[in-house]
Amino acid sequence: MTGQFFVRLARWAALVGCGLFLGLGVAGSQVQANFRIGEDSFSISNAPGYCFAMVAFSRWYYLSKESAPPLRKVVSPIAQQRIARELQEFYSRNLIKIQADYCNLNHSKPSESFRRFLLGLLGGDPQIVLLMNKGSQGAVLHAVLAYEWVPERNSLKIYDPNYTKEERFLDLDRKLYTSLDISYNSICFPEVLNDHPGLVNHMQRLYVRYVAKREDQRLAGPIFRPAIRQSQSN
Repeated sequence: MTGQFFVRLARWAALVGCGLFLGLGVAGSQVQANFRIGEDSFSISNAPGYCFAMVAFSRWYYLSKESAPPLRKVVSPIAQQRIARELQEFYSRNLIKIQADYCNLNHSKPSESFRRFLLGLLGGDPQIVLLMNKGSQGAVLHAVLAYEWVPERNSLKIYDPNYTKEERFLDLDRKLYTSLDISYNSICFPEVLNDHPGLVNHMQRLYVRYVAKREDQRLAGPIFRPAIRQSQSN
């Protein structure tokens, strides 16, 4: 697969919505973050195709707001919808080529990429995983968030935005993952996007706009506006 092909494919897939599995047997103990599907993920549907935005923001909130209540208790469904839509648009405009270049660069040396991926999990950081398929009608990309590796099964526990309450497993030996009615048979661990400065800054701005300011307003209560008395002429 050429770099230009992957760039075109990724741009197309991101615009229409979200829709390389490698059996890498790496010895080690269970590696995980304390990510909880029922609290730390989005509660809204991924039907419009906001998968990358949902996993990226869930990861950012989990790591940057450790002392705060979990995402679902703080970010309302309406705010989740607005954040997901705007963040997915940012991803489509600004990050597709960066992602494609990284995945193409590491396509020939997946074991190195996977080891770096595991180091992130070992440090307690959930990691973005990009899934892809290519069929007769084109290709589809789908993003999930890995938060635990189970070495005896060579599988990853993941947050899949298509499932709001269900813990999912990505079996690396099977080399196939099905989400809803779409199966994916290629994988990339795009660490370049995990803490991309532009992405992080945009998530911070969205948090302030849709969560922090509204929370401050809620705690402050209604603004008291004294009635204006009109002077009466004698």
